[in-house]
Amino acid sequence: MTIEPMWIGILSFASVFFLIIGLAAVARLIRHPVDSRLERLRPNAPAASTNMMYTEVNQQSIVANLGQRVAPTDPFKRSMIKLRLAMAGYYSEASIYNYWGIKMVTTFIPPFLVFMLLTMRHLPAAYTVMPVLSAMGIGLLLPDVFLFLRKRSRQDEIFKGLPDALDLLLVCVEAGLGLDAAMQKVCDELGLGCRILIEELQLTCTAIRFGQDRNEALHDLGERTGVLDLKSLVAVLVQADRFGVSIGQALRVHADDMRTRRRQRAEELAAKTTVKLIFPLVLFIFPAIFVVLGGPAVIRIMENFMNR
Repeated sequence: MTIEPMWIGILSFASVFFLIIGLAAVARLIRHPVDSRLERLRPNAPAASTNMMYTEVNQQSIVANLGQRVAPTDPFKRSMIKLRLAMAGYYSEASIYNYWGIKMVTTFIPPFLVFMLLTMRHLPAAYTVMPVLSAMGIGLLLPDVFLFLRKRSRQDEIFKGLPDALDLLLVCVEAGLGLDAAMQKVCDELGLGCRILIEELQLTCTAIRFGQDRNEALHDLGERTGVLDLKSLVAVLVQADRFGVSIGQALRVHADDMRTRRRQRAEELAAKTTVKLIFPLVLFIFPAIFVVLGGPAVIRIMENFMNR
């Protein structure tokens, strides 16, 4: 039994229509008139914190409205997701809802489109299972892969700009400035050098000015970025402040140690270069050399055998 193309178009239109209606209902873009009347009858009392967060998210995007429905309520899971988002550069409260909303969209919309495309090509249902599942798996992992790549890029930028910031911080501290003023001076002077590191330092300085304890703010800086060198610098500053050691001397020792580690890392990367060059040499360069050097000889041998 074959299905006519007209019925396929009608079913496709109906599926897309009801999918859009369902997403709009979940995102609270479509509301029943009775719900609107009940909302107007409620007293204007201070809402709970969760309702305030829901209202804030509703004013931002449809994706966030969808994500707040599926976001986990466990505080531990939420804190871990927020830490991953902070490492990627997303600090707002609505970022966790945007993350889960994008995750839902990339998980269900591409498999649905793949299924509709394969159905319109009159393929059997058995042949659509693997493509749909593959599209669902790729869509499920796509936001996590994006966060990982963005986090690694930010950490590399912070690692590259940390030596200059540390040298300037050491100069400012030895010139007589306090640690807070020295950090602010680094933010002012290196604003164009390493934008990501300066943003993190500026955020830390702002938290200290708003009353957060300096050691706690520095600890948040290390956890928020996830860079090991920055975490070790934060540990040095916290220990120097706790035990009364000279911050300038501690920074000088740490700067020397970080230069040694940077040199060792450069030597390690240089040693790996020869191994990494094997694959492009074997796959691309050697075949071209063999064709250029051995091609004329092979052609001459084939001509001699064909003339006999």
